[in-house]
Amino acid sequence: MKKQTIVSLVTISCILSLLLAGCSGLSFSLSFTTSGNHTTIEVNNAADGTTGESSPITVGKGQTVVVESALDKGEVRIDFAEAIVHYYSDEPDVVYTGDVITSVTIGDENRQEIALDPGEYILQVTTIGETNGKITVDRVK
Repeated sequence: MKKQTIVSLVTISCILSLLLAGCSGLSFSLSFTTSGNHTTIEVNNAADGTTGESSPITVGKGQTVVVESALDKGEVRIDFAEAIVHYYSDEPDVVYTGDVITSVTIGDENRQEIALDPGEYILQVTTIGETNGKITVDRVK
């Protein structure tokens, strides 16, 4: 009985060690950071077809969306999809993704302005080719 317990503990320890070792090298190839009216999309040597989705962003009345690229290589397609957000005071918010309103493709050193109706949107990003660098999405008056 004692031998079986020791073997089980050793087996579990080995499995946990392998899982932790495998996860330690994990890095995200596509990440989003939002602060106020500024969102940064960081792409870290992402393969063709890598996808990601932001948290909801708000476009206010009279604001224009400015997308600016600082990509070293590759391109990114950004779909601006309607976000339906249900806010709860005592539970986590629930977010649904609606229809894609408009899309832009942006490459290295490219800048585009997009007119969107006021509301909440989710940025759905897809890389085209191997892609690296940053993209900013600002809501400006």
